[in-house]
Amino acid sequence: MHSWLSFVTSGFAGPVCIAITVVGLALSALAWRRKGFRSGIRGVAWSLLPAGAWLTHALALLGRLVSAVVQFGAGFVLSPRAWLGVILVGVSAALFLVSGGIPLLQRGRRREKLGRGRKDTGDGSQPPALPARQQPAAAATGDDDDLGDVRDILKRHGIS
Repeated sequence: MHSWLSFVTSGFAGPVCIAITVVGLALSALAWRRKGFRSGIRGVAWSLLPAGAWLTHALALLGRLVSAVVQFGAGFVLSPRAWLGVILVGVSAALFLVSGGIPLLQRGRRREKLGRGRKDTGDGSQPPALPARQQPAAAATGDDDDLGDVRDILKRHGIS
């Protein structure tokens, strides 16, 4: 993995990134002609990333990140201590699920359930009921199907 880091910090990364960007821009021009505006613009966006990553020194950061992930994975696979940690996290997750989840998440769901049945007017009282002429057609006719709103719209437009 150190070869990746040495490449990124050496003088070769810049010309390689610029070359990738130029080739990508040429392919984006072809895509623009063949597939249209959106494909061309998307190609240009992807093509600019290598040069931008090199100019902002993000390649070195990416190299260190990849190196750290690989080292973590290599140490993790062979470490009994790490596997014990995985088992403990799994047991913890199972206990949360058995007990009904995480309390902070449940609080929001409980409020949502309570608020579904009624609208909050701010002062704790229920909102006034709609007059009979403003009731949905299904409620006025006693139908419990979902087509009441559709019937109401059709009637407003003179379609029976």
